Amino acid sequence: MNWEKELEEISFGGQSEYFGRYLSEHPGEIPEVIKAISNSRSVIAWRAGWVLDNFARKHPIAIKPYVEELTEILISTPHNGVRRHLTRLLSDIDPRQIEDGRLVDLCFSWLINPKIPVAVKANSMSIIANLTKIYPELAQELEIIINDAYEEGTAGYKSRSRKIMQQIKGKPEVGLAD
Repeated sequence: MNWEKELEEISFGGQSEYFGRYLSEHPGEIPEVIKAISNSRSVIAWRAGWVLDNFARKHPIAIKPYVEELTEILISTPHNGVRRHLTRLLSDIDPRQIEDGRLVDLCFSWLINPKIPVAVKANSMSIIANLTKIYPELAQELEIIINDAYEEGTAGYKSRSRKIMQQIKGKPEVGLAD
């Protein structure tokens, strides 16, 4: 399949879901979609991420062999659309597979950067929160960042913040309210 051509023509979510289903029937195409995520043209890159994200939601085990490669792409991509989809995808991965401290540092830096979209921040929170199961010392830093940005956060940020605080503390944070 000519992924660049197909991805360029995607215009709505149903098409992205179609290609996600296509990947489930043709798993040999996964490396080609991953290659497209690194495309210099942002529209191709984020749509490839979108397709892979849709595929991974239904077939997370099939993504397991590509976690390291996807992490490398996420670390190096300048495209927020790719960041959104890859952080979402990696937030569903077993945290033991994410052994890259650079990713943790990047997620923390995105959380404090006002120019980063809320979806990337929300997914970054989830990645870090999942890693607290292995590295509990990350929980305190994550809690501080969440609390510092909470009042100024969007509704989406606040919603994810509450869920993350419940996850890392086992109960809702008293200071967090709408």
